[in-house]
Amino acid sequence: MFRIASAAVLATVALFSIALLRGEDPSPAPSYVAHEWGTFTSMQGSDGVTLEGLQHEEEGLPDFVYSRSEVRTCPLREFGYKGLEVDVENVTKKMETPVIYFYADQPLHVRARVCFNHGLLTQWYPVSDLLGPAEAKPEDGPLDMAKVEKSYLEWGVDVLGKGAGLDKIPACEAGSPWEAQRIPDANVVRTDARKAPRMGPQEHEKFIFYRGLGRFELPLVAKTLGDGYMDARVSLTNNSAEPVRHLFIVNIRGSVAGWRYAKEAPAGGTVELMCPITKVAKTVEGMIAELRPALEAKLVEEGLYPKEAESMVRTWERSYFKTQGLRILYIVPRSMVDRVLPLALDPAPKELVRVLVGRLECVTPGEEATVLAAVRGWSSQDGPTRAKSLADLNKLGRFLEPHVRRVLTLSTDEVVLANAKAILAGIHSNAEEVRGLEEKKELPKKDVKKK
Repeated sequence: MFRIASAAVLATVALFSIALLRGEDPSPAPSYVAHEWGTFTSMQGSDGVTLEGLQHEEEGLPDFVYSRSEVRTCPLREFGYKGLEVDVENVTKKMETPVIYFYADQPLHVRARVCFNHGLLTQWYPVSDLLGPAEAKPEDGPLDMAKVEKSYLEWGVDVLGKGAGLDKIPACEAGSPWEAQRIPDANVVRTDARKAPRMGPQEHEKFIFYRGLGRFELPLVAKTLGDGYMDARVSLTNNSAEPVRHLFIVNIRGSVAGWRYAKEAPAGGTVELMCPITKVAKTVEGMIAELRPALEAKLVEEGLYPKEAESMVRTWERSYFKTQGLRILYIVPRSMVDRVLPLALDPAPKELVRVLVGRLECVTPGEEATVLAAVRGWSSQDGPTRAKSLADLNKLGRFLEPHVRRVLTLSTDEVVLANAKAILAGIHSNAEEVRGLEEKKELPKKDVKKK
């Protein structure tokens, strides 16, 4: 338990005792409800080996979001606050878009602290009061996530009365994932007024947002069989001591897609999931029309309000339902969420719901063969061969790096290994002449916001 939570208990006891000594009825602290949702993304090769290189963006963030990993103009710059462009390595998990909503009948003040064990909290909004560890310097070289034990962020916020402060939240792009996060009817939170020497803005939003990169173990290991089309099978082993609930296997190939549901993977057990693309496969949009309400229903079953479930699914609709490939969505056990991502709220809420979805990208043997061939053809002098290689690599988007790192473990061909290393060097330097992908400049950049 965090010290902040212990302090809340002691403070409550002290106030209660003083009131009794005075012969007064103790005034209860304002009660409220806090709900949180988010995503842990991971990627595994066809043999279940976890792949590195997930530090790249998929869903852009508004410019007002704070970040460790990008120098940007912000209201705190003149007071010495800034982010630094720092390269990272050994990233095996991406924690994406946890948001915390607050629901209260009366205004109150809340102190919030989130800790990320074996991970680095990289982005957040609104402005935080404290963060740790200290930001690295560019001259220190790449940040090795294998050496990061934990990080934290801390906020002091006023939870405003119902309907108050809505006119103060910053504008964002219509139809964006950030706008979808505002669907729930949560109270607006306002950061504490800042005083010298910690000057800066007082900000408003309908939630507390944060995001991070990590290196830790999630419960599922997926061994993938077949080519992902007619033969799309995943042998899924649950290495945890408790069941993993609500498994959705999603398979998207071109303009057609399919999905299947399994209630759980038993503790210490293995289940086989199948999701072939058959002749009667639905269009991607047809699949979404079925899958979206099914997933929302399970999120509500886990404790989210309906509008929160809708918010989460719409925030990640493109990523979950429209990105090519084979993936498994599942509910991360609450005990694991609390262990990896401890959260302390002072005063404690009368109800705290935390629902994080695991998103496991499963690479098929056929996809590995395609990427290996593309890496080999990357340096080809034959025009059509090179063009096809570039097209195949660009289709990988944010997952290019883990795919190319996988090639390093699958091949002993000197040309393939040299090309793979050159592509990885280009990703990290963002140098087009090194990448050799100038025909389509679609490679992922480091974990930064899209302006």
